[in-house]
Amino acid sequence: MKKVASIFVALLLVAVSVVSAFAADINANEKKVLDELKTSVKMQGKDMYWPESFVNQAENYFNTIDLTAEQADEIIANIKTGKTQLEATGAKNIADCTKTQKKELFATLGKGMAIVGGTATHVGDEITLKDKNGEVIFKAVPTLVSKDGGKSVDVNGKTTDGGVIKTTGASANTMVFVVVGAFAVLAIAGGVFFVVKKRG
Repeated sequence: MKKVASIFVALLLVAVSVVSAFAADINANEKKVLDELKTSVKMQGKDMYWPESFVNQAENYFNTIDLTAEQADEIIANIKTGKTQLEATGAKNIADCTKTQKKELFATLGKGMAIVGGTATHVGDEITLKDKNGEVIFKAVPTLVSKDGGKSVDVNGKTTDGGVIKTTGASANTMVFVVVGAFAVLAIAGGVFFVVKKRG
């Protein structure tokens, strides 16, 4: 019986290692970019932030690539340029920017995506970001939120989640591998118990 238990534990560890192999980590370069995305931008003297769900979407994307130090530095510089542009608009939020100001912001975003071989397009105020393979990794109308007691709220005081459209990368697949791995372990373990019982 102890031998069967040992086999079961070994199989479980194999399943867990399979899941870990598919779950990419955020490297130090990507963390620097995410930290920069979490910093505020002054809009009419008020600290405004990207919604947490927008930042989470960036993290999901980073789980599918390995950002280099050079790329991270370029992207961070690009983010800072965008923040400077936003602060200079004098607007309350992105939606209140003029067409010319939005055009400049969209151009900056496009340059940022080009660093990783991706693209940024927009129809009206809705932005679509695609990775180097042409897969949509983000599609939404960009907005900034303030923070009230730790909660993200829009300019009208309503709680908002940022409206992320799509989840990609390892985080989207991890649960699938967990379930498949669990079923595989149970199936193999069941076979082991059947063989042991038959021999007994």
